[in-house]
Amino acid sequence: MKSSLHCLPCFLQQTITAARLSTPDPLLQKKILDAVALLLPSLDLNRTPPENSMPVYEAIAELSGCADPFLGLKEESNRLARQLMADIANKISASADPLATALLFSIAGNIIDYGSQQNFDAEHTLRQCLARPLAINDYQSLRRDLANSGLLLYLADNAGEIIFDSLVVQELQRLWPTLEIVFVVKERPIINDALPADARACGIPARCTVITNGTACPGTPLADCSAELQGLFAAADVIISKGQGNYETLSETGGPLYFLLTVKCPVVGRHIAEQSGVTPAKGDLVLMQGRGTRTG
Repeated sequence: MKSSLHCLPCFLQQTITAARLSTPDPLLQKKILDAVALLLPSLDLNRTPPENSMPVYEAIAELSGCADPFLGLKEESNRLARQLMADIANKISASADPLATALLFSIAGNIIDYGSQQNFDAEHTLRQCLARPLAINDYQSLRRDLANSGLLLYLADNAGEIIFDSLVVQELQRLWPTLEIVFVVKERPIINDALPADARACGIPARCTVITNGTACPGTPLADCSAELQGLFAAADVIISKGQGNYETLSETGGPLYFLLTVKCPVVGRHIAEQSGVTPAKGDLVLMQGRGTRTG
């Protein structure tokens, strides 16, 4: 999906948040904000929002000298998720359809996002998600495709929520022990997106192969990703795409895609409505089969 004018003030708000995390110096914070404001006119609105965010965060890192301003928040998100993990695992195992329940908790965990929003209650969202139906629910199609798959590519999103993704992986392996799963995180720090260290923190490498996509983009801009990721994308029987950033970069890409996300942005909500005919509200949970038409 393309960027919109609404993305520009969002980038400024993200800059304020990242600048405050990067440095306590108010003068330097102002300098960072001024630099990003000067950068905005050069952004190409034909590119996706995650792609346009990359020069924004590069400018923040360069001026502040802080390569990973969200590190503390990512560690806090992982701690919170670990605290909730045992209770959620029990709910999953006790449910009539453990995979569907694991996916629901994973989608609800996508609320942990410091790019599109700064205020959220992840614990409340997770505790209430079983009582909230999915706004778009293509679960039966996903399950049917998984049952006939040899290779699943799982595109992760944020730290914290990947702990719930690990419970999905666990259920997938219980149902289909021969299914090969490749779990994809980001190459370098970008907002609170998950990195290899976050995957290690929740034991994912012990369950399946973990790779990076070769970028520091809060999404999966396929043309800029590593050759390894591109090859797996082409070979996968099913691709699970977690989060808004992955949806924004892949929504018009052809392939066996399923988008799992919490809607946190009206621009994303409108694009989902264009593709599905269903208009999700902010906070709605979505499991949607890809409607893209382009390949590559």
